[in-house]
Amino acid sequence: MLDRSKAPDIQEIEAISLQTAEVTELQNGARLHIIKSETQPVVRLDFVFKAGKWFEPHNGISDLAAKMLLEGSANYTASQIAEKVAYYGASFDSNHGYDRSEFTLYCLSKYLTDLLPLVLDVLQNPVFPEEEFKLLRKRISQNVKVQRQKNGYLATNSFTKLIYGEGHPYIFGYDGPEIEHIELIQLQDYYKNKFSTKELEIFACGSLDAEAQLYLKREIEQLILNAPNVAGTNNFENLPAQAEAFVNMPESLQSSIRVGKRFPHIQDEEYLKLLVLNEVLGGYFGSRLMRNIREDKGFTYGIYSAVSPKEHDTLFYIGTDVNYAVTDQTLHEIKKEIQILQQEAIPADELQTVKSYMIGKFINDLATIFEQCDRYKRIVLNNLPADYYNNYISSIKTVSAADLLALANKHLSLDDLKIAIAGKRA
Repeated sequence: MLDRSKAPDIQEIEAISLQTAEVTELQNGARLHIIKSETQPVVRLDFVFKAGKWFEPHNGISDLAAKMLLEGSANYTASQIAEKVAYYGASFDSNHGYDRSEFTLYCLSKYLTDLLPLVLDVLQNPVFPEEEFKLLRKRISQNVKVQRQKNGYLATNSFTKLIYGEGHPYIFGYDGPEIEHIELIQLQDYYKNKFSTKELEIFACGSLDAEAQLYLKREIEQLILNAPNVAGTNNFENLPAQAEAFVNMPESLQSSIRVGKRFPHIQDEEYLKLLVLNEVLGGYFGSRLMRNIREDKGFTYGIYSAVSPKEHDTLFYIGTDVNYAVTDQTLHEIKKEIQILQQEAIPADELQTVKSYMIGKFINDLATIFEQCDRYKRIVLNNLPADYYNNYISSIKTVSAADLLALANKHLSLDDLKIAIAGKRA
C-alpha cells in the first residue's frame, strides 16, 4: 500500500529522450516528419515554409500573404473553409514569423482524410480574392493603430530598431501606414517566389497508424509548389549609433521599458549556459529582478528577462512597465543587478534552485506529444544536433558560478545595452 506520510524519492534527471521521428524525403522536395503517439485520438500537422519576414521585400507582406491563403482557394471560399473546419471540430490557422510561415491543422485522427484535401487546396490553389484582401488590409491596419497607442508595443518596436537598425526584418511590429500601402499583386508575387515545396518541412504528430501515414505521404506528395530559387537578402548591418530611444506618451501614467542587446546564436557553445544566467537575472518568478524591483521596491507587478533565438540572430532583453515617476530608478536597479552578476559569484543555493527549476520546467513542458514535436521542430529548423536537449540538461547541471560570472562580464557589459522607453517623461 502507498505510504502517503512519506514523500516520494527525488531522482536526478540524467538525460531525456524525445520520441524519434520517422523522416521521409518526398518526391516534391518536401520532408515529412512523423511522430506517433496513441495516447489521444488527435493529430497536428504543421506545414512550415521558409517564407517569413526575413525574405519579404517590404514590411508586412509575408504576414498578409500567409493570411490571404485562408481567404479563398480554387475550391473553397473563406467562409467555406471556416465552416468545414468548424464542422469537424478542428482548427486550421496560419502563423507568420520572422523566419518562417506556418500553417497548422489540429483535428481528430478520424477526420484527417476529410480535412487534409482542404488544407492542400488552400496551400496550392489560393485565389487571393480582392474584396477579402481589402477587408484584411483594413482590419490589420486598424489593429496596428490600436496597438500603437500601447506603450509596450511602441517600446518593443523602438528597442528592436536600436538593436538591428531601420528596415531590418527582425524589427517588431509596424510603424503605422505601411500596411495601407501594400497591394494585392505584392502578396501574389511573394507567394509565387517564396512558397516552395523544395524547402517545405511538414511535421505530423499524434495518433497516426500505418494507414494514416501512407495516406499522408501519398497526398502531400501531390503538393507541388515550384517557387523560383530567389535568395533572400541577408546583409542587414544598418546599425544605429544611438543607445537609447524615448517615445513620448504624455497622457500615459506608465512607462514601458526595454533593455537588452544581441546574444550569441543558438548554435554557439555559450548559448546554453547563457540561458542559466538569464534565468538567474529575470527568467522566472523568483529571479533577482523580480525580488528587487517588484518585491522590494514595489515599482512593478512584473519584470522579466528573456532570450529570443531566431534563425540568424539571438536577442536578449529585459521588459517591464512602471509608473513614469520611477523610470530612472528602475533603470538604475536593472543595471545594479547586472553589475552584481559581474562582480559576485552566484551563491550555491540560489544557483541550485535555478537549475532545479529549469530542469523541472523543461521536463514538465514535454508532457504532450505536441510539446515534444515543438522541441523536435526547433532542432530541425535551427539545424541543431540530435542530442541538443541532452546537452541542454548537461549544461544546466554542470555550469558553475565561476562560468556565469565570466559570461556576465563578457556578454552583459552595460556599455553595450540598448534602452528604449515609451511613456510620460518624468
